[in-house]
Amino acid sequence: MKKFLIIIGIVLVIIVGTIISANICVNSEDISLDINALGNKLLEAPIFEDSLETVDKDMILSKYNLDSSKVKNIVSYVGTGATAEEILIIEMNSKDDVKQAKINIEDEIEERKADFESYLPKEVYKLENYNLEEYENYLILCISNDTNQANDIIKQYID
Repeated sequence: MKKFLIIIGIVLVIIVGTIISANICVNSEDISLDINALGNKLLEAPIFEDSLETVDKDMILSKYNLDSSKVKNIVSYVGTGATAEEILIIEMNSKDDVKQAKINIEDEIEERKADFESYLPKEVYKLENYNLEEYENYLILCISNDTNQANDIIKQYID
């Protein structure tokens, strides 16, 4: 009888261990977001007054002082300079890398706010009311005329 209880105990420990391991594997699974599709979805929305164009990855790395070794992929569109409008979606190598990148983006936006105050003050509103979403290994920035609609598009896409 004692042997039987010991065997049942061992089997239960194995089952519980397997369930916990399976849960850890499922929860640590990387989330994949098609950043090109999301960028296009935002770009096609009627939330920009400017014509946005694709920007080179190296230019974005420099602009936001991002460590290229921590960045997996970037999609970026900016306006002509007559507006503060921008779409930036960054896939970082890890969740830990996202935090510093977010700080860098927020710092750059603060600097841009000061610049726009002197020559295009109507654009400051956009720089004060932008969307900057963290999602797993991703950062999604959208500076537009309609933060609510941009937010809806982002949430709809990542949920």
